[in-house]
Amino acid sequence: MVARRHHFLPQCYLKGFARPKKHGKTHQVVVFDRAGKSFTSNIINIAVEQDFNRVDVEGHPPDTFEQLMAAFEGDLGPALSRILQARNLRNEEDRATLLNFIGLVAIRNPRFRETFRDFNEQVLNQLMNLVTADKDRWEGQVKKMRDSGYVKPDSPEVTYEQMRDFVQRGDYRIELNKGFHIASELKGFDAILPTLFNRKWVCLTPPAVSGGFITSDHPVCLMFSDPALRGKFFGPGHGLKGTEIIFPVSRHLAVVGAFELKEDEIQLPEEHVARVNGAVAACAERQVYAHNIDFNYLRRDNEKPRRGAELVNDLDFRSGGSVSPSAASRKPRSL
Repeated sequence: MVARRHHFLPQCYLKGFARPKKHGKTHQVVVFDRAGKSFTSNIINIAVEQDFNRVDVEGHPPDTFEQLMAAFEGDLGPALSRILQARNLRNEEDRATLLNFIGLVAIRNPRFRETFRDFNEQVLNQLMNLVTADKDRWEGQVKKMRDSGYVKPDSPEVTYEQMRDFVQRGDYRIELNKGFHIASELKGFDAILPTLFNRKWVCLTPPAVSGGFITSDHPVCLMFSDPALRGKFFGPGHGLKGTEIIFPVSRHLAVVGAFELKEDEIQLPEEHVARVNGAVAACAERQVYAHNIDFNYLRRDNEKPRRGAELVNDLDFRSGGSVSPSAASRKPRSL
């Protein structure tokens, strides 16, 4: 049997936000969807896409890469358990495993894939407009394609006028195969991983009586440390100073990484837990996942924290608008 349902967020991670059911055999979370609905779901049914890790390489089964990811998750699960028990990143091997996981999640997710696909589509649209700008240029390209074997001799004849009309109408969508996505993502992963190791990381824990942290289908929250720079035309980069990454590890632990920080372990007051949750909700692609509805989140600095039950009806969240207050990683004064 070839595995086809591939989680882009592994279940060993999602368990940290879930409630065990049936003596721990299944785990459930509350899902808040930007479409304006909330529901309870088994974690096996969230953050999953069919054939997300599929590769078509001769001599290898299509789930080869999925099996490789499963092997990594075999190491990730125990590492997360040890980190959550210790509530710190002092174990170097477990720290390295977590940072590798953050890097993979940051670069291998549906949002990144769609952004990459859309960029390639825009480039290819411009190319198609250039190639079909005049009849002689198009016919010259067709001849090259035939001579190179890209167009078979028995292929249907397409006139210049038909192709030009097709391009101008834009009645097509450029898709990239999964293997191309995976190869590009692994190159990106190699590029950002050193920046994650160069950041200083602070472990954040909620108060004993707290709804804790939430997560989402896009849990690596990269943002400018200065709130005034957020939401501008240009976005932050993984290697850029003056940026921070917020990542919820479980409902009982989150980490924040920046180049300018001093490593620490901090118990946050509830208002600052709400700030972290507000940042996580803002970064979600489509869904937020929580242990229950009793968490707090803060949209903006000039507002009071809101209860998690309100998130599904929050117009900013539903519209994809900002739910990101300043100083999401800040302790009572500053880190």
